Amino acid sequence: MAEKNVQTLERSLDILEALAQANEPLGVTEIGNRICLHKSTVHRILQTLCYRGYVEKEKENERYRIGIKIVELGMRFLNNLEIRKIAAPYLAELAKMLDEVVNLVLPDDGEVVYIDRTESSHVVSMQSKVGRRAPMHCTAVGKAILATLPEPEVLHILKTKGMIKNTPNTITSPEELLENLKEVRNNQIAVEIEENEVGIICIGTPVFDYSGRAIGAISVSGPASRIQEKGIGHIGQELKRIGQRISRNLGSNF
Repeated sequence: MAEKNVQTLERSLDILEALAQANEPLGVTEIGNRICLHKSTVHRILQTLCYRGYVEKEKENERYRIGIKIVELGMRFLNNLEIRKIAAPYLAELAKMLDEVVNLVLPDDGEVVYIDRTESSHVVSMQSKVGRRAPMHCTAVGKAILATLPEPEVLHILKTKGMIKNTPNTITSPEELLENLKEVRNNQIAVEIEENEVGIICIGTPVFDYSGRAIGAISVSGPASRIQEKGIGHIGQELKRIGQRISRNLGSNF
């Protein structure tokens, strides 16, 4: 009985992950095909997930999407993260000072996850939404974190995750990236000029904990023309200063 319960739980999680990864609501057959599960089993589990609010059903077309309960759980998790609580006022200060989007990320399984974002007064559409995952090799926050790691660990991440070319400016050579990371390591400022998104420049710096480990990174992002006008060097220094203040509040003497 216990084994059956575990199997049902695993299948439920498979369904939730399939829905979370989809860009649109899915039907029972589509979900079943994605996770190799019979549609009758999928339908039965969906009934429970809908009842508990983890999944929502679109009445007009019999399709399913992630429910509000998942969002609530995610926000409770984010609100309980110490780094997010400590960093929040500093992110607000930086966003107000520079009037650009400021992000906070954590590393996870060779990628970065955006856990907080402070908006600017400008309307700018960017991919850096809270909850989104992004590669390390072509983001300023990712480079900021990679620069703190031993070279073998960096190479392992690049080999495991690959180096997808998101734009014509994306670095796809491990050797070139390692050379780039040397400069980041020296000044703790990473600059990404249209490597992840065309038209966007992002500047990042690591955030350290009490042990000197980079547990996250913060960044300033905006349209290339506006960031260049304000000065990449100026933004980088202000960003680094705020990053150091956050780190000190996390107990770092690094």
